[in-house]
Amino acid sequence: MLNKTEKLLKDRAGLTLIELIAALFVLTVGMFGVIQMYHFGIDKMRALNEYAIAMRAIQNEVETLRSVPFSQLDNTDSGQFRSETPEVAMLVNATPTVTITDYAGGAKRLRQVTVSLRWTGEHGRTIEKKVTTLIADKGQR
Repeated sequence: MLNKTEKLLKDRAGLTLIELIAALFVLTVGMFGVIQMYHFGIDKMRALNEYAIAMRAIQNEVETLRSVPFSQLDNTDSGQFRSETPEVAMLVNATPTVTITDYAGGAKRLRQVTVSLRWTGEHGRTIEKKVTTLIADKGQR
């Protein structure tokens, strides 16, 4: 006759394998979740880096245009950047554009300047960042 301990061990003998398989399943699902979140984080960091490069290039161009004499700011619809930002080469299919127009008919000696940068981001989508500002004639009348 079996004592109580032996009977209890005999009844639980098959359950440890099922418990082990369930634990491995839960662990595997958890690991896949961690790996997926890691890849998601890497993609977001790449996108943030691209945005930072674009905004640096745009700000650099705006500051360059502000330093140019007002008389040299000719109206243009698709001018290229005058400044150099080497990191722009890291962006896929980067297209810089500068648009300069008279503001309010030119009566106030103002130019509206729009600086934009368009590139291809992850999954082939087109991304564009744009800044519009006014530049005034600071010279003598």
